[in-house]
Amino acid sequence: MIKIPIAIIGAGGMGGRHLRALGALYESGMANVELVGVCDKNEGNANHLADNAKELLGKRPAVFNSLENMKKEMPEIEAVDITTDSGSHHQVAEEAFNLGYNVLCEKPLAITIKGSNKVIEAWKKSGKVLSVAEQERRDPICRLTKALLEADVIGNPYSFLNGSARGSKDIIILPWRHHKNMGGIFVDAGVHIVDQMMYYLGDIEEVYAVSKLWEKKRYKGEKIGVSNFYEKWASSVPNEIEADSEDMVISTLKFKNGAIGQWTSFYAAHGEITEYAMIYGSKGSMTPAKQRRGDPLRLNLDGIGEISGDQVLELVPNFHLDELTSRLFKSERLGSYKTPFEDVDKFLVALEYYELGQCITDGTKPEVDAYVGRKDLAVCNAALESSVLGRTVTIEEIENEITSEYESSINDYWKI
Repeated sequence: MIKIPIAIIGAGGMGGRHLRALGALYESGMANVELVGVCDKNEGNANHLADNAKELLGKRPAVFNSLENMKKEMPEIEAVDITTDSGSHHQVAEEAFNLGYNVLCEKPLAITIKGSNKVIEAWKKSGKVLSVAEQERRDPICRLTKALLEADVIGNPYSFLNGSARGSKDIIILPWRHHKNMGGIFVDAGVHIVDQMMYYLGDIEEVYAVSKLWEKKRYKGEKIGVSNFYEKWASSVPNEIEADSEDMVISTLKFKNGAIGQWTSFYAAHGEITEYAMIYGSKGSMTPAKQRRGDPLRLNLDGIGEISGDQVLELVPNFHLDELTSRLFKSERLGSYKTPFEDVDKFLVALEYYELGQCITDGTKPEVDAYVGRKDLAVCNAALESSVLGRTVTIEEIENEITSEYESSINDYWKI
C-alpha cells in the first residue's frame, strides 16, 4: 500500500489526540499515511509530540518550527494535518496551500466566514485536497442513525430538538474557548452539533437566535479538558480568567426540507446537567445516541412502540460499516458498542486520516469538504449574527458575507 508522507502542525492536546489516531490506523493494517514531521512554533511541544510518536509509532518524526522550513528541508511531505488552536486555522491552512500541501484541517475551518472564504480561495488555486476533520458523524451509531433516516423509518422529518446545559463557572477544556477572538466554546463545540444535524436532516437555511454571556469570570476546575488528553498543560491554566465569548445561545432552525429545529447551547448552567436530542417524523420519533459513547439509539414508532439496540438493525438489513470502521470496532453491523471513549476518539480520527490518503491517491472527494465545513460554521455564525441583529438570518447571507456584524471584530483582530 502506498503511504503518503504527512506532518502534524500543532503539537498541543489536539495534536496528541491525532497522534493516537495514527497509532490506531497503523495497528489496523490499513495505514496509507506515514507521519514524518511535526511542526510547532513551540519547539518544546513539538519535541514532546515527536518523542511520543517514536514510542507509539516506532519512528521519530523530524521537528520544525515553521511550515516554510519544513518545506525546504523535507519537500517529500505531501500533506499536513492542522491541529493548532481554532483561531489560527485559516492562517495555517492558507500558508499550507500556498506551499503546495494537501490539508486535513481540524474543525472549524476558520472562526469567521471571511477566514473560511480565504482558505477556500487558496485551496481552489492549489488544486490540492482539503478535508475538514469533523469526525463525529463517522461514529458507527451515527452511521446507523443516518441509515434509518434514509430508510424512512420515522417518516418525513418534522422536528429536531437538541440541547445541553452544563459548565457552571468552570474553564471548559482550556481558557481560549472562552475568548471570542479564538472562536469561543459555542463555535468550537457547535460546529460538531451542526454537522450532525445537517448530516441527518440536510442543510439548514435560516436561523433565529438569542445569545448571552452569563459568567464573565471563569475559574480553574478540578479537571482540565476531555479525558486525560490535556493533562500536560493543566499547570499552565490560570486559576481565573476573564471571559468574553457567549456561554448561552438558544436558536430556532429552519431546514431546507421544511423541518424545524430547536438548539440550546448553555455552558453556564449551575446545578443539574442536562443533554437531549430527539428527531420527530411523520411515523414516529428517534432518540439519537450521543457520539463516541456506544449507547444504543431508540426508536418509538406509531403502532409498534419502542425499538432499541440490535433490534434496530433489523429495520436496515443492508446497513454495513466500511472495511476500516469494521476492523477498528470489530464488527460490520453495530446497534451499540462497549469501546472506551478514548479508543473511539482515536478510531474516528483514524478514519479521517485514511480518507485523506485515499483522496490524495485516488483523486476522490472527502466527505466533509471545504463547503460542508464552511456551512457548519455558517450556521453557528448565523445564530450569533441573529442575536446581534435581532432578526432571522439566512445561511446564504452568512456564506456570502452579506451580513457580518458579529464577526467583524474577530476579522479585525486577525487582520483578515
